[in-house]
Amino acid sequence: MPGPPAAPTASASVPATWRFAVSGDSRDCGDCVMPKIAASIAGIAKTSPIAFYWHLGDFRDGRQADRDFFVLNGGDEDYHGRAWDDFLARQIAPVEGLTKVFLGIGNHELIYPWWGHEEYEQKFGKYLIQEPIKSQRVRDREAGLVPDRHHSDYHFAMNGVDFVVLDNSDAYAFTPSYLLHPAFTPEQIAWLKGVLERDMADDSIKAIVAGMHAALPDSSASAHAMDDTCRGRVSGREAYDLLWKANAKKHVYVLASHAHDFLEDIFAKGHPDAVLKGWIIGTAGAPQHRTPIRYGYLLFEVAEDRSLTGKFIEVTKNDPPVAKSRVETDLLEWCWTKNVEPEHRMRQVNCGSGRR
Repeated sequence: MPGPPAAPTASASVPATWRFAVSGDSRDCGDCVMPKIAASIAGIAKTSPIAFYWHLGDFRDGRQADRDFFVLNGGDEDYHGRAWDDFLARQIAPVEGLTKVFLGIGNHELIYPWWGHEEYEQKFGKYLIQEPIKSQRVRDREAGLVPDRHHSDYHFAMNGVDFVVLDNSDAYAFTPSYLLHPAFTPEQIAWLKGVLERDMADDSIKAIVAGMHAALPDSSASAHAMDDTCRGRVSGREAYDLLWKANAKKHVYVLASHAHDFLEDIFAKGHPDAVLKGWIIGTAGAPQHRTPIRYGYLLFEVAEDRSLTGKFIEVTKNDPPVAKSRVETDLLEWCWTKNVEPEHRMRQVNCGSGRR
């Protein structure tokens, strides 16, 4: 069976317009939702190819067996030994048969004591060194631009757009008490600054898309983002300021999940004088915060000037693939009616006076 089509690179003939898809947080019901996302992508790709699918993290719950894992595997036996393989087989394989897949890391990839960055990079290594990431890293290394070795940041240029994947799963590497508090290290900020400076000097790069698991501070998802520690707020605002500076020369967009919702224009209120275009797309299977439950993904169209337009594509329990047994039917019903959790409350943190 032939593999998925290769994603276009900067050296290939550049299409006037093109598309890519994004979502995150596929734990709990992703084994039901992700195959439906794949089927939706397949339908759209018949008339308009989709260059890649980008997952923004939180593949499995990690603390306990996800509802879909428990039901479809007949229990939670060896859950922590099988959870990531389940994710690859039931969630990623259907998409990977259609297009290229890029992965970002979420806090739930670190939440179990035996899961860490090393284990993550061993299991998902092929996604972190595939082209065009590999060639980009070679060029960056030659330019002295090296990411923080404790984190899984990377970027790649495609058809005039630089996609920057930022790891804010845990700024305090290997310190379990901070696993739920997203932030960046100084080394990560320095790397991002170098990437953006090179992008601003490169006429072939027309747009920059920064993707991460938890949203940068001061967004409409602040109750479940980088706002719950001073380190998260300060480092997140440093990243925002760098991206805003780049916005003077390039189209800049910011994508995140972590909050289990679809939200757009997320920085309009928190950054009234410096509004970057941003979305939350944590709708690939995790417990939703609102009813009726809406799962799906963002489909982006990249225009000729490399500006982006995003459209939420919803998938429903009646979309293909359909249930083949009573067990699957009951699971779909639960996922679309019961998979909810309360919205997170904003944590009050006193970080001193001023924006920083």
